[in-house]
Amino acid sequence: MKFQELKNRYKNRYTMRMVTGVLFVALLGGSIGIGSMQAGAPVTMAEAAVETAADKEETEAAETAESEQLADDILKISKKDSDEAEELDGKEETVYLITDANGKVTKTIVSNWLKNGSARSEIKDVSNLSDIENVKGDETFTQDGSNLTWQANGEDIFYQGTTTEETPITEEVTYFLDGTEISPEELAGKSGQVTIRFDYTNHEKKTVTVNGKEEEVYVPFTVVSGLIFDDSFRNVQVNHGRVISDGNRNAVIGFAMPGLKESLNVKDGDFDEDFEFPEYVEITADVENFSLEMTATLAIPGLLAGEDVSANVDFDELDDVMDQMTDAMDQLKDGGGQLADGLDTLNDSMGEFSSGVSQLSDGVNAYTDGATQLAQGIQTLSDSSGSLESGVNTLNASAKTISNGVQQLDQTLRTEMSKKEKAAAKQQVDAAIDAQFKKGSDTYNMIYNAATENFQNTMSGEETVNTVQAGIQSGLQAQGLTSEGVIAALAQYYAENGFTDGTGQYYAPEVCQSIIEGTETPYALYFANQVLNGGLSSALAGGITSGIAQQGAAAVGESVVGACASAAKQAGEEAVITGAESAKKQVAAAIEAKDANSGYSLVTGSKALSDGTQTLANSIPTLKDGIGRLLSGANQLVSNNAALKDGVSALSDGASQISDGVVKLDDGAHELADGLEEFDEKAISKIVDAYNGDIKDLVDRLEAIAQAGDDYTTFSGAAEDTDTMTKFIFRTAAISADDEDEE
Repeated sequence: MKFQELKNRYKNRYTMRMVTGVLFVALLGGSIGIGSMQAGAPVTMAEAAVETAADKEETEAAETAESEQLADDILKISKKDSDEAEELDGKEETVYLITDANGKVTKTIVSNWLKNGSARSEIKDVSNLSDIENVKGDETFTQDGSNLTWQANGEDIFYQGTTTEETPITEEVTYFLDGTEISPEELAGKSGQVTIRFDYTNHEKKTVTVNGKEEEVYVPFTVVSGLIFDDSFRNVQVNHGRVISDGNRNAVIGFAMPGLKESLNVKDGDFDEDFEFPEYVEITADVENFSLEMTATLAIPGLLAGEDVSANVDFDELDDVMDQMTDAMDQLKDGGGQLADGLDTLNDSMGEFSSGVSQLSDGVNAYTDGATQLAQGIQTLSDSSGSLESGVNTLNASAKTISNGVQQLDQTLRTEMSKKEKAAAKQQVDAAIDAQFKKGSDTYNMIYNAATENFQNTMSGEETVNTVQAGIQSGLQAQGLTSEGVIAALAQYYAENGFTDGTGQYYAPEVCQSIIEGTETPYALYFANQVLNGGLSSALAGGITSGIAQQGAAAVGESVVGACASAAKQAGEEAVITGAESAKKQVAAAIEAKDANSGYSLVTGSKALSDGTQTLANSIPTLKDGIGRLLSGANQLVSNNAALKDGVSALSDGASQISDGVVKLDDGAHELADGLEEFDEKAISKIVDAYNGDIKDLVDRLEAIAQAGDDYTTFSGAAEDTDTMTKFIFRTAAISADDEDEE
């Protein structure tokens, strides 16, 4: 095996470990030191001189063993501290899916951790796996169908097996070069703009109850995919996620929630054009000589928020607005009814008024019998005209107030919400969501602690450090690289080419030859001996694991909480603004709708009512003037009978006109009352019903979806009443143009 093959071997395996670890660390994480994520150690002169006599068969056998070792490598990375196992009983299941470069599964390995915090002698378990084996201890088990009984002897059990069952979530990876789809084999070594698209399919559905009705929704899964690009990738972008760069490498993390949009029963048109549900991950970059070590994807059931959704959103203010709107409409209907009743009374009284005028006319005709009494009667009529004027003015002012209010309401409804009003509405939603996700809340602590604890427990354990060290050292030794062999090979090389040490000091070939023949050992030979005997491999392993653990934990928790809160804010803000604008348009259309019979709408009808009362008010001075003239004529009755009769005739005509006006006004008041009833039925009541239906339905639906995620706990099976959690990890095959050359 040549040196380049050896270097790629370590590079591939460490990249796999690092990407898988980053998925637990980053999710949508903040800044992580990419310097601690390097794919391998710097190349030294000692490495450059390695040349082994291993043939092609040994190379192929080592590469086959690489695939078998994958599951065990990832298992050891994702272990938690043994301290936690002493506190809990339960089962933690990790499903590893080994796939080709397009995401097609070639092997499924399931690793299970049976936690034995209560130190049970036996642990009952249920599993549908094949080829079950204990991967950590020597505890044995008996099997009856899918029922397993482990002789735990107080210890935790770590076992793994295989299955051919389809997982509830699957992944498909598609590649494009300059906008054209291309196979991964054809893409290897090509240059141009590359697009890598991850499509996730959710196969798991569950029947839930939403507002008393049974509906089928997808079990929610939060899916996170991670990749590492070297400096041949430029201008890296991801649609749903984060790109982290140190200038030489890019760590790309993308996330999606497949099936959530359909479960929520919403459409893209319900939101702004720039809002998109994260259902897939798409990465673009400008690439020279394309190759890709691997990709890793983590899928976890749930929405990463385990609390009652409705408990974290305050709808009290909206409830108050709906109540106020209903109360105001009731008062408006009561006022319209009272106005109609008052005009009915006025209309009924007009008969008496007309009768009085008729009697007055008869009295004038008989003035000779009571001229003085006639004058006194007219005086009484003049005195009462002031009360009539006051009542008409009050009626006119009330009608004008109603008309102005309806006109202002119509104008307000036809005016779009201002930026300030939208900002206020969004601020209320943001405040409610911030309260749910604020630091120290149950939601914040649950998400933050789960991410940081899993990462720290995974990366800081002694077992992980030992595994990394053992992988480095055993790989060297597996190739037959002993200290003596390397020293001999280097001695010959330095005697021919010379040697430059770590300080820049150069030793000529003849100097190296004299040192080799003497008793001293060159610095480079000592360095190679230290590499093969584990000294530097131990330091390298410790630095790798501690560097990632120290830099990533806090960023994980903060990033996951921020991503969840941001998604909730965007959906909530859009729902509030869209609902308010729609409600205003419905109300405006309702009050402007014309009645088929009268031809009036609420807006034009209230204006016509105001104009009628104004006409009535304008007629009062004429009426009072007529009464005054009648009184003057009565005083001159004896001397001017003709003038008196003319005045009585004018009064009679005026009474008839007033009676006709009151009848029309009464009809208008009844139409107004009927219009208010119709407005309440067609507009206000529907708005209140829509609020009580659509918005609260969404909250109920979110709670049902979240519960469906909580209820999904196992893929391969678990014993009854066992606290179980599961996660799925996809690992795609590498894409490299060098594979065929190295064979």
